[in-house]
Amino acid sequence: MPTLTLNPGFVLLAAALLALATPRAVRPFVIAASALTALWLLLDNEFGAAAAMAQMGLPVVLLDLDELNRVFGIALLIALVVIAIATSARRNRFEDAAILLMAGGAVTALFVGDLISFVAAAAVSGLGASWTVFVSPVEGSSPAGARLLIWHGLEGLLFLVGVALHLTAGAERSMLSRMDAHGMSGAFILAGLLIRVGAPFTHVWLKDAIGHASPVGSAALSAFSSMLGVYALARFFAAEQVLVFVGAGMMLVGAFYAAAETDLKRATGYALTAQSGVCVALIGIGSPLALAAAEAHAFASIAAFVALQLALGGIQVRRTHVRISALAGGGRSMPFTTLFVLLGGLAVSAAPGFASYASFALALEASSTWETRALWALIAALSGVLFSALAVRPFLAANNAPAEGPTQLHEAPYALLLATIVGIFFCVAVGLAPSWLYGLLPGELSFQPFAADRVAHQLQVIGLAGAAYVLLAPTRRGADVRSLPDVDALYAGPLAKAGRAGIGGLLALQAHLDRWAHRYWQVIHERFAGWVRATDRPYAGGRDGVLWVSLTAIVVCAAFIARQGW
Repeated sequence: MPTLTLNPGFVLLAAALLALATPRAVRPFVIAASALTALWLLLDNEFGAAAAMAQMGLPVVLLDLDELNRVFGIALLIALVVIAIATSARRNRFEDAAILLMAGGAVTALFVGDLISFVAAAAVSGLGASWTVFVSPVEGSSPAGARLLIWHGLEGLLFLVGVALHLTAGAERSMLSRMDAHGMSGAFILAGLLIRVGAPFTHVWLKDAIGHASPVGSAALSAFSSMLGVYALARFFAAEQVLVFVGAGMMLVGAFYAAAETDLKRATGYALTAQSGVCVALIGIGSPLALAAAEAHAFASIAAFVALQLALGGIQVRRTHVRISALAGGGRSMPFTTLFVLLGGLAVSAAPGFASYASFALALEASSTWETRALWALIAALSGVLFSALAVRPFLAANNAPAEGPTQLHEAPYALLLATIVGIFFCVAVGLAPSWLYGLLPGELSFQPFAADRVAHQLQVIGLAGAAYVLLAPTRRGADVRSLPDVDALYAGPLAKAGRAGIGGLLALQAHLDRWAHRYWQVIHERFAGWVRATDRPYAGGRDGVLWVSLTAIVVCAAFIARQGW
């Protein structure tokens, strides 16, 4: 019997076209069916390269399955099933198609085996992400989509330059393999991946896109955008020391702004940057245990952030925004939605019993050497910061008495609640039985995350962080404060003004040069025309015409004599 060698992502790309032509009631089933079909194709194939062909002398591998991309593929496809449940809560066929396009591009990029196909699939995923923001009903989504498109365009340009330089060494180098970040080609590709993963100074695109996306779009962006960059870094640049510092910077920036930001969707975007930074730093360490921890933490982070974004989406649907002030009184009017926000915050902050704790304990173990002690301390502190920002702070704000408003139950739409329940259940199921997750990782991993010292340490960290927040920040439980400026304020402010001034100056200079050239070319033309007229009528111009004709005749005669050798 012939076996299928179809890339699982192709199913999602085909479903994206189908979603544009299907009615509202059918689209959630189309999304879920495409995700389950892709998951079946993933699990039904053996490890190795398949469906290879040659195009323009370059090998193209449409399917290459191994332990690394299998972990990411399972996480993304399960997340898409959860998102499919949530899509029935609203009517937006264009967003459904955009989410499928983004997911299809990301999953396709996971399983291709050559650089050209990877870059093409990543570009498709970036286009779908920008489309997801463009079609969002949130105010300001169109400019945010344009900004996201610019970021992905810059990323794609760096990819193309890097791949072109990489292929100059030979067609066989188009296969996916480890690259040298110190070479020109590797440096360009690494720079593009750092944009995708949200490295410092480029991290602003993630919180900007998530903050302006719809409730379902935010969950999809959390799953299918930056985690593709984490996978590519593990594939191309494992054990690259600079990634340790990049990951540490992502943790610092993400944790700081997650605690300071009052818009919880944007704060969750910053938290995703911080948790992605844990993965990036572990990839930089490069040991087998660190790489396994990075894969496990990416898997758990995808599930946790999808669940938290859907829970926050329920509040956004009912109260139009998810700033801290919007949660006031939610404990009475939206008890289940508020509870799910708390559980999502616990999942994101790696509380024991959730999938992220199993991967977080593994990350601490991988960074527990003397050389990486500072990184270990940073990872350990991150859990407490996120617990205070995304679990304690929303819970306190939701249980403040509202100044005014309804007191009757007004929960989130049923589909969003159901999707959130499924997402949280998955986080808890993996967290209570982490051996299933460890079994997906490469190598024979024997690790006990529920050892008494590990659990006690984690409870101490998050407990002290929560107590510190309650004691030291009592006046900010339900208040909104102005968001702290991030690096995008520099991009949109002085740099944008300088760019506009520079372009204006160049245009003015060009206009001045055009006027100067027109003036002097006109003078030259008039003089040349006068000389031609004098030559045509040599005797009409007096002595000057006779002189020029005589000189011309002498030159011609001299040239003729020299040619004849007289």
